[in-house]
Amino acid sequence: MFSLLPKLPGLPGPDDIRGVVRRVDTARHNGIPDGCILELDLQHAPPETAGFDPMALIAGQARPLTLREMVAAIHRAAEDDRVAGLIARVQIAAAPAGPIQELRAAIAEFTAAKPSLAWAETYPGTMSYYLASAFGEVWMQPSGTVGLVGFATNAMFLRDALAKAGIEAQFVARGEYKSAANLFTQDSYTDAHREADTALVESLHAQVRAAVAESRDIEPAAVDELADRAPLLRDDAVAGRLVDRIGYRDEAYLRIMELAGAQELSDPDGDDAPDRLFLSRYARSHRPELPSVKVPGRKGRPAIAVVTLDGQIVSGRGGPGVLPIGGSSAGGDTIAAALRAAATDDDVSAIVLRVDSPGGAVTGSETIWREVVRARAAGKPVVASMGAVAASGGYYVSMAADAIVANPGTITGSIGVVTGKLVARDLKERLGVGSDTVRTNANADAWSINAPFTPEQHTRVEAEADLFYTDFVQRVAEGRDMTVDDVDAVARGRVWTGADAAERGLVDELGGLRTAIRRAKVLAGLDADDKVRIIGYPGSSLRDRLRPKPSSQPTAASLSQAVGAVLVGSAAEALDHVQRQFTGATALWLGDWRF
Repeated sequence: MFSLLPKLPGLPGPDDIRGVVRRVDTARHNGIPDGCILELDLQHAPPETAGFDPMALIAGQARPLTLREMVAAIHRAAEDDRVAGLIARVQIAAAPAGPIQELRAAIAEFTAAKPSLAWAETYPGTMSYYLASAFGEVWMQPSGTVGLVGFATNAMFLRDALAKAGIEAQFVARGEYKSAANLFTQDSYTDAHREADTALVESLHAQVRAAVAESRDIEPAAVDELADRAPLLRDDAVAGRLVDRIGYRDEAYLRIMELAGAQELSDPDGDDAPDRLFLSRYARSHRPELPSVKVPGRKGRPAIAVVTLDGQIVSGRGGPGVLPIGGSSAGGDTIAAALRAAATDDDVSAIVLRVDSPGGAVTGSETIWREVVRARAAGKPVVASMGAVAASGGYYVSMAADAIVANPGTITGSIGVVTGKLVARDLKERLGVGSDTVRTNANADAWSINAPFTPEQHTRVEAEADLFYTDFVQRVAEGRDMTVDDVDAVARGRVWTGADAAERGLVDELGGLRTAIRRAKVLAGLDADDKVRIIGYPGSSLRDRLRPKPSSQPTAASLSQAVGAVLVGSAAEALDHVQRQFTGATALWLGDWRF
């Protein structure tokens, strides 16, 4: 359209005015341009939590979006009239199935509403392509391959190597499928270990095959045939209908703009291209509700507490490890305190316990389990939401919940116990290292690496293993409303995918955190679609660490208690609802009982 008014020197022209109007409009909408294309770089799976990383701060890197933030942003964008499309580079080398399934479900919902496109230089593995297949179009560079190769698992066995080194492995397990100690005690798969691992990969394969077949409109058998020939070069990938087009980044960007209704363009990075916005910027443009002080006679929006347990379960406080190599742990005291705080908060209608943990110490797990039981007894519904893995102690802390929600690919179960030690006496003798012991009682050095268990000590360890396993199975039976025999049939240390666990009564519903929150709302007497506030526990602000709480009593929830908190100088605690951030970790605990 031509303007009849010439642009006068020093005066803004029509294009300048339109630019100003557009910037003002964008500012009014929290920095979200109208008709924008969202960009997402998925070269790594999003983390369950992301704590404070000083090295990233020094390097000028922004905190990555967590899985729940990314999923929430995509769901919000699907309903946002200002968002016209989504383009993502999907090039994840490896990732657990559960989180990818949560992210994939969000992308599939977006794709059902608006244009979306996945592109990559190459799709390095099965999970990478599985995620990409949820987009409306799938692109790949000419030199790339589609690594839809299926699933395999490998186990390492050190028994013979340890024996050659003069190290003896002494472990006690309850459940023939409890394979954590097989690394030290076996030289190859046991029948039970192989059976469990085979079932896991077959379940994951079936889930991915069905999803890819549905998204790409091909037969499941065809997916298997393609996987047997993978990694696939470009011609085979296109002929097999796994890839829509071979092209480069700039061509993929032009395509998503075309799909989003943009005018014909020659340069996706030109001045006339639609505005683009990183999903991380879009996610943080949303202004969350601040914690509110309860006013007598006025009822605010109900809240759902999300208590996050991420990492190896330990007794005590746990917390982040030492950077850059240390992993974090979930402390039984910390998570239990968070559950107590959520249970006593008058604004909280229900609790979702988000679990991403391979297990850990029996004592820490039992501490958390007890607070789940107490929260329910106090009238607060509790829903367990399982992430990538919620096995052993991760299942123990979940089993007393009103309902358990897991992703189809979540690794769960492993209802069993294992403990033990490595005895290095022979190794020390070979190296000429002397050692001796002075003790006051017969079992004072039972867990020493200098000597194996005595027959009496071994008998005691066996008795404890029987007791712990019996308690575990009994509590699962009570929490899941099953008989002890039915639980034992699916226990004995065996791990399951979420889909298989649901078929066996260990899980109630398949889905991610959003599904768990919806279920929690219904259990609290709300409608599944009601708007609620999400309050994250436990808090991890810098003030929390510099100024510890004055006592173990949960933070006040009522106005009168909050006023009292002011008088003792703890008003900040009464208003602080910042979610603690962890990163996952696994470790072998020798001389300690582990689920």
